[in-house]
Amino acid sequence: MNILIIEDEPNAARQLKEMILRHRPGAIIGPIMDSIDAVTLYLNQNSVDLMFLDVHLSDGHAFSIFDKVEFTCPIIFTTAYDQYAVKAFEVNSIDYLLKPMSEERLVKALKKFDRLSHDNKAEAFDSTYMERLHKFLSLKEEYKQSFLIPYKDRLLPVPVRNFAWFEIQQSVITGMMFDGVVHVLEERSLDELNKVLDPRQFYRANRQFLVNKSALKEVVQYFNGKLLLKMAPNPSKKVIVSREKVSHFKRWIMA
Repeated sequence: MNILIIEDEPNAARQLKEMILRHRPGAIIGPIMDSIDAVTLYLNQNSVDLMFLDVHLSDGHAFSIFDKVEFTCPIIFTTAYDQYAVKAFEVNSIDYLLKPMSEERLVKALKKFDRLSHDNKAEAFDSTYMERLHKFLSLKEEYKQSFLIPYKDRLLPVPVRNFAWFEIQQSVITGMMFDGVVHVLEERSLDELNKVLDPRQFYRANRQFLVNKSALKEVVQYFNGKLLLKMAPNPSKKVIVSREKVSHFKRWIMA
């Protein structure tokens, strides 16, 4: 069984390889790739039975690989951004692993691959599956780019990137811009807002705040393993990341 790992985080790649070999000792792990061009070259010259694909690579969006090469192997997606999971499962992809992945979750994904292969090895990954997968790969990431803000008798478009953070108080969401201007938004909840903003740029720090990565100036160790976020402009209230979310937050910062 030839397995290709496409991952640009060395530690994540090493851990994934070790876990796979513990449960598939006979597997041949192909070169671990971190470059779109290298992956494209490899896929054009080698057959692969199963691919683990990180959605984001250091030199671009991994989905662009499939604009350059034809592929027939099933794919298990890996990423730190759970927003992609919805799209993946909508098209019934083989599986989707959210980082940091547990060994138990990996085993389930491998068993799913085995089951599909065993049920109908010749057709488990037929044209219908490939059509669904190509549909998923061709989906563009469409996130909210601007808000329509009331101004006198008009509505003015304000780019999302101009907002440093969003806060909810008594069911009212306000957005603080980098220039210090505050706007009231029409969205009803931070959950609703979080779904339409780019997860690479905005993070749900806690129940009250959704913050822009560009606004973060300092991250301070706080009580009981929590983190205190220092931003510019800085909110009147402290923005605290809970101990349970610290690891996830750090991965987001480094992504």
